[in-house]
Amino acid sequence: MDHISLPQIRVLDAVAREKNFSRAATHLGISQPAVSTQLRDLQKRYGINIYFRRGNKILLTELGMDLVNAGRKVLGLLDGMDNLIKETTQLKTGKIHIGLSCHYFVQQLLPKFIEAYPGIKIKAGIGHSGKLKDDVLSCKVDVAGITAVEPDPRLYNLKFSEQRILLFVSTRHPWAGRPAINIAQLNNEKMVALSNESMTRRIFDRNLDGKGIKPDIVLELDNWETMKETVAAGVGFGIALEDEFGSDDRLVKIPILGALFNANQYFVCLPEYRDLNVISAFLDIAGKEGEKNRILRACLKHELQGEKK
Repeated sequence: MDHISLPQIRVLDAVAREKNFSRAATHLGISQPAVSTQLRDLQKRYGINIYFRRGNKILLTELGMDLVNAGRKVLGLLDGMDNLIKETTQLKTGKIHIGLSCHYFVQQLLPKFIEAYPGIKIKAGIGHSGKLKDDVLSCKVDVAGITAVEPDPRLYNLKFSEQRILLFVSTRHPWAGRPAINIAQLNNEKMVALSNESMTRRIFDRNLDGKGIKPDIVLELDNWETMKETVAAGVGFGIALEDEFGSDDRLVKIPILGALFNANQYFVCLPEYRDLNVISAFLDIAGKEGEKNRILRACLKHELQGEKK
C-alpha cells in the first residue's frame, strides 16, 4: 500500500488551519480543486473519513486531527532539514517559536541568544505548563519552558533550575515580618490564586489536600502579573516560585514549612527536534545559563549559612 504523500500532509495541515478549501489553496499556492482532490483521494484510498462540512467551514474529524498532528512533526523535520541546508552552521537566518510558563526565568537567556544569533527570529508566548507541553507535542511551539516535578518521558527535558514554592504577601500584611509560615496556618486564610491550570498551583494544592488544609480563595486569576498586583494591594496571600518575583519592594517572600513545596523548571522539545540547528543552539545557551544559576544559588546559600553561624 502506498504511503500518505507529502502534498497530502501539507493539504491536511492547511485545511486544519484555514477551515476552508479556497483559503487553504491560497495558502499553499495551488488550486482549490487540487486541495479537495487530495483529501478525497486520501479518504478513498484508505476507506476513512477525515473531514466534514459545517456550513461554509471544512472541519476535520478526530482521525483527521490525529493525522494533522503526526504530519506536523514530519513537516517540522522537513523544515529543519531545509534550514540545515540553507542557513549555514553559523545560523545566520532562521526562526524559533518558544512557549514560556514564566518569562522571569529567561530574562538573561533570551538576550544572550539574540546577541549570539541576531538573524534568528524569535516568537515567544506565555502559557500554563500543561498547555505548553501539549503545544510542543502537537508542534505548535518548538521549545517550551515549563514547571514540573519531574521530566516528561515523551519529551527531551533540559533541567534549567530547581525552585521552592514560596508564599508572598504585601509589606502591610500581618505575616510580612515572619521568617516562615507553617502550612497549617494557611487554613481558611484569604488567598489570591492562579487558576488550577497553573502547575505551581497544582503542586501547592497537592501538598495542602494531603493535610486537609483549605485556604479561602477570594480571587482566582489567569494572569500572574494581575495576581501579584492584587496581593501587593493588600488582598490575601499568593504563591510563586522563588525566582519568579523579580525586584518588588511592595512584596515579602516567606518560606512555607510542613511540606516539600519544590518544583523544577525544564526546557522541553520533541526528542526528534533536539538536534535541529536552531533548537540545539537555544538549548545549549539554556544549559549554560542554567548551570550559572545553579552555581550562583549554591554560593548564595553558602553565604547565608555562613552568616547564620
